Amino acid sequence: MMDHIFAPLIKKGGVLVYMDDILIHAITRDELENITLQVLKILQKNDLFLKPEKCEFAKQRLEYLGAVITPATIEMDTAKLNGIKDWPIPKSTRDVRKFIGFCNFYRRFIK
Repeated sequence: MMDHIFAPLIKKGGVLVYMDDILIHAITRDELENITLQVLKILQKNDLFLKPEKCEFAKQRLEYLGAVITPATIEMDTAKLNGIKDWPIPKSTRDVRKFIGFCNFYRRFIK
């Protein structure tokens, strides 16, 4: 549903949606404000609401889907990295699959 209602903004760039998480990004402050207003209008038009305590605006550093994003980098959240380092030794095939699934999500960060 969210992908559908935000499709025009997603195609243009500046908006990423995963489930109910919306990430708005832009090069300039004016662009950011413009895209943010468009997102808010779409939410209002579709009777969708934001929880103010879950919103962050105009951040230079943020955590999104297990990644830490800055203007210069996208890195793995250190808590998730520690989760891999401290993973218990698998004792069954199911345990191995869980570990591989967890690592697979973060594969672009693992060297």
